[in-house]
Amino acid sequence: MGRNEIHRSRLSVAALTDEGLERRLWKISLALGIPACLAALILGGLDSGLGFLSGAVLSWINFRWLKQGVDHLLESVRSAQPFPKRAVRAAIFKYFLRYALIGLSLYATFRVDLLEVFGFFSGLVLLVGAVLVECVLQVIKGWNEDPCHGTP
Repeated sequence: MGRNEIHRSRLSVAALTDEGLERRLWKISLALGIPACLAALILGGLDSGLGFLSGAVLSWINFRWLKQGVDHLLESVRSAQPFPKRAVRAAIFKYFLRYALIGLSLYATFRVDLLEVFGFFSGLVLLVGAVLVECVLQVIKGWNEDPCHGTP
């Protein structure tokens, strides 16, 4: 049995749709976000802290709506049944509403000067940081579980 065959046997749809991923991303986001929000409050003041917090919340809403749309699409493909038109419209609406929310928030941040811009942008990329940390953790886990590099 060659090396490629070992890896193919481990790969499954369940591995690609990891149920614990969202929970891990939430924990990593909190672990990164709470200290970052406190630092923004201490170093930049209330406007910066609120900007970071609102950017982080908007980033999570964006992620959740995107994930819901992808989950609906995958479920439709798995069940091989057509998706109800109403559900398709709702998914498309949420897809574009995500961008509208981010655009309106950025416009309000620049125009109204309600929130500090750097804090807001930092909050928006919080989930990106959480995804990068999760990627590094998964690479380390895979490296340790690989029979060629670590324990099986």
